[in-house]
Amino acid sequence: MKSRSLRSHFLLLYLLIALLAGIVVPALGAWFSVNAFREYQIQRRNEDLESLKESLTASYEEEGGTWKHRRVMDILHPAPQWMGMKITLLDGNSNGIFTFDPMQQMNHRGHNGRPQFADDNEDSYEHMTIQLGREKTIGTLEIYQRLPSGRFEHSFLAYLMKYTLAGAVITVIIALGLGYIVAGRLSRPVILAIERTKDIAHGDYSTEDSCGYVGIRELDALTRGVEDLGRSLAGQEKLRRRLMTDVAHELRTPLTVAVSQIEAIADGILEPTPERLALCVNEMQRLGGLIENVEALSRLEGENLTINPEVTDMKEFLEPVLESFGAVFEKAGITFARELDGKISCSIDRDKFRHVIDNLLSNAMRYTNPGGHVCVKLYRQARKAVIEVRDTGIGISEQDLPNVFERFYRADESRARVTGGSGVGLAIAKAAVDAHGGKITVSSVKGEGSCFRIELPEV
Repeated sequence: MKSRSLRSHFLLLYLLIALLAGIVVPALGAWFSVNAFREYQIQRRNEDLESLKESLTASYEEEGGTWKHRRVMDILHPAPQWMGMKITLLDGNSNGIFTFDPMQQMNHRGHNGRPQFADDNEDSYEHMTIQLGREKTIGTLEIYQRLPSGRFEHSFLAYLMKYTLAGAVITVIIALGLGYIVAGRLSRPVILAIERTKDIAHGDYSTEDSCGYVGIRELDALTRGVEDLGRSLAGQEKLRRRLMTDVAHELRTPLTVAVSQIEAIADGILEPTPERLALCVNEMQRLGGLIENVEALSRLEGENLTINPEVTDMKEFLEPVLESFGAVFEKAGITFARELDGKISCSIDRDKFRHVIDNLLSNAMRYTNPGGHVCVKLYRQARKAVIEVRDTGIGISEQDLPNVFERFYRADESRARVTGGSGVGLAIAKAAVDAHGGKITVSSVKGEGSCFRIELPEV
């Protein structure tokens, strides 16, 4: 099926509404008006006939109970409302007394033509009995008529239809004009959004608000969605490029060190001492660790991720983990504290969640200077178990906070490389927490410290 533009659909809709409002509704109005006008004419003629019957009855009484041809003619002739009608007066014995036929009289006087009747009406006949009192019948009126009649009625109907048609045409023109303007206003942001998505598909992730806003909630939401998509993809592209640079650096550094040492030994420049061979082994292990981290991250973020949860007392789980880090923090000159509430149970995979806690504690120790402070808290809040790892380390800048859980992202690149960070630990931690149905967030102030917060459903 052939598709049409949004503007075409709007124009067609406005045209249909205009036809309905400008033609169908006025046509129905005209039809009801014509019928109401004809009903009015019939009621008016009936009232005139009743008045005629009363006048004829009065004339009959005044003439002593007889019909006078002249008096009857005087009553009928001056009245213009009888035009288009043939009226015959019969006496009580059904003998004709007088016939009033305006058409025949006009022909006798030399008038040509005939009254203008509406073509959609037929001749009607009726008779009226004229009584004197309640018992004596003194005559009968036979009336032949066609309604509406006369030039006035015909002209009225003609003007009514003409102005109805003119109003319909004007309505359609105005509706099409307004439809064109409104359709253009509504379709413009959609067209711009389409063009914007095409640019994004071709790699143009510029973050300018180029789609425009029209004040319509749905269209503005579409516009904002496209712009947010562009900004998100721009950020992802930036991270991807940085990822490639970081991965290349992380892979190149141990390889370069190991290769240079091995080449020097192979060329006889350096002696293959145990220390030099240990250096090569250490660099290979560093490279292997990086590869293992990437593989672990891929497994945790993959669709086939499986965990083996079991109901666990979180205080009982954390105590041995924190105890194992106590000596390490003490050696690093960092005060290490813990505040653990009891009787909080969660369903966790103990092995995978151990990696999460190990990573957070290792980062806290790595980025906290000697003399600093690290504290781990466990408490209940809104039927959730909350674990906080708070330190007084170097902190994270506000611009880096949204990206700390991205792969290979490091807020302080030079310092991270010195301390050995690969930039995948927090990404692995987030993937593991998400797999448990929880949430991990971070708050930090540059130079004052950071707080990583984990929320898990309590069972």
